[in-house]
Amino acid sequence: MTVRRSTVLGVAALAVVLVALCDALVLVHHLRHWPHGYTYWLEGSVSEPTWVAIGLLITLKVPGNRLGWVALGMSIFSGLQLSTGSLATFLAGTGKTTTLINWLAAASAVGQIGVVGGLILVGYLAPDGRLLSRRWRPVFSAVVIALCLVAVYNMCTDSGVRNEVFVARAPASGVPSGVLHAAIFLANTIVLIALPVGLVGLTLRYRRGTTVQRLQLKWLVLAAFVALFLAVGVQTLVDHYWPHATWIGTVLWAVIGSCLPASVAIGVLRYRLYDIDRILSRTVSYFVVTGALVGVYIGAVALIESGLGFSSSVAVAASTLAAAAVFQPVRHRVQRAVDRRFDRAAYDATRTVEAFSNRLRDQVDTDAVRVDLVTTVSAAVAPTTVSIWMASA
Repeated sequence: MTVRRSTVLGVAALAVVLVALCDALVLVHHLRHWPHGYTYWLEGSVSEPTWVAIGLLITLKVPGNRLGWVALGMSIFSGLQLSTGSLATFLAGTGKTTTLINWLAAASAVGQIGVVGGLILVGYLAPDGRLLSRRWRPVFSAVVIALCLVAVYNMCTDSGVRNEVFVARAPASGVPSGVLHAAIFLANTIVLIALPVGLVGLTLRYRRGTTVQRLQLKWLVLAAFVALFLAVGVQTLVDHYWPHATWIGTVLWAVIGSCLPASVAIGVLRYRLYDIDRILSRTVSYFVVTGALVGVYIGAVALIESGLGFSSSVAVAASTLAAAAVFQPVRHRVQRAVDRRFDRAAYDATRTVEAFSNRLRDQVDTDAVRVDLVTTVSAAVAPTTVSIWMASA
């Protein structure tokens, strides 16, 4: 076993041990029915092993891509956050407030900053593990400095460590408040500038990239879109209708945390890479259709109840029938519009085949049909060779 391979496996094993420690502490915490929250630490127990697996795959199969090491680094920081935070929560359950709890909470806060930093690095390095050019190195370095300043700020203020464990206090509280305020202001300014600059970099990379790189970046965009929808839309519904079902939020955020590593793996390893246009098209269309049907349903209920004066049960039944009636027409119209934008190749191929079918109804010359078929197939799927077998009369 080479030194590189053993190092990769060692880092991955350390990350797995850290998350296993977190799960064991959460289980003991739950069995003792202590009042402090514990489900928060389970959210990373799914996404952290996902980053471990992605880091192993990329570093071993695509060793030149730095995203593999970024994924492993994120798994270590995530494991640090989970293990130290759950251990601090476990010790807090005994009713004691010690210096150890403070330092564990601070370490957990540093781990969380490391995870956030890893997400930013993915945006700057995707999909080939390199910066767009050497000119981006100062921006990259500024982001790293800002993250370090935020980590120091969290260790020196009570609010920073209490985000992880609410009974903890800052272990390094001797830094003057003026220095801390200046540091966090500088860090926030850098991050606020770096985020839109990173989006500009992704746009430039997409415009200048090859076909494969564009497909890889589309997977990242899809993951960000799905994660944003789950975090904002679905989480809002869960908080409104099931406010006491904390396990739903735990599962939801575990899925959100796994979206980005899954997209990175597909993009870098190129597994089913070319399906992205169809997947993106279907995802956008169904989100639009769902929003339209919800609007129809809510509008119909309001109209029938307030405008026509019917009971709520009649309004709900009539609105459900109305939404079901418009589903297929709306879906077909939205799908065509979205395909023209996101799945243009499939849309053009479908149009080409439909045009050939219409011409075939009026064509009786065999040679003309053969030439038209070869032209249609070449335009639709672009094969390297085309041959037609025709039965003799």
